[in-house]
Amino acid sequence: MKDDIGFALEAKSDQMNAIDIMGVEPVIKIREVKVLKGDQPVWVYFDGDNNRPWKPSKGMLRIIGGAWGRDSSVWVGRQAQLFCENSVTWGGKEVGGIQVRALSDIPLEGLNFLLTISRTKRIPFFVAFLKVEEKLYPDEQFNELLPKMVRKMQTGTTLQQIIATCQKTGVLSEDQLKKLESCAPVIIDDDSDQQGSSEKAQENANVNTTNEKQQGQAQGEQKA
Repeated sequence: MKDDIGFALEAKSDQMNAIDIMGVEPVIKIREVKVLKGDQPVWVYFDGDNNRPWKPSKGMLRIIGGAWGRDSSVWVGRQAQLFCENSVTWGGKEVGGIQVRALSDIPLEGLNFLLTISRTKRIPFFVAFLKVEEKLYPDEQFNELLPKMVRKMQTGTTLQQIIATCQKTGVLSEDQLKKLESCAPVIIDDDSDQQGSSEKAQENANVNTTNEKQQGQAQGEQKA
């Protein structure tokens, strides 16, 4: 079929995809950022990623850069709340994409951006201040519920969906995250999977800050 966009609908097993967080809004704590070459040059590793980093679209990278600055080493240790935006399109079809809901280390009032979704349309894009949660998930409760969590992952619930659900009770410890990662099923894609995940749907998005004062405050906090 000519101009078939099927490749754009296929998830890639080497990264976190929008489908992994469908229906939940996980908070990730960044542990490493790799800057490479290619269509998805920035790989964001986070606690509990199971070695499947988040590869932000160009639009989301511009938002993070506008909030935290362009030096990605500063991002390590900071936190972001993500969500699946179902309306993101590729080739005229809605395929979904990962977007930022909230960020730590920005002004309390949040930040306003303009997100360009086409040559003729821009939409307001607000990023809220993320209050860092310090309450830990009870270890006894985790061990009791772990078998149930494993069964859910074996029947289709993703690791990130499990983690996000746990976060409603408390922050998972490093040991708890490792236990979940070790129980997560291995995701295997068909060899025909081609470059062009749903996140690439946002690749050409242009983001402009609409409040230079807020951006200056965020960058000022970064330097401090």
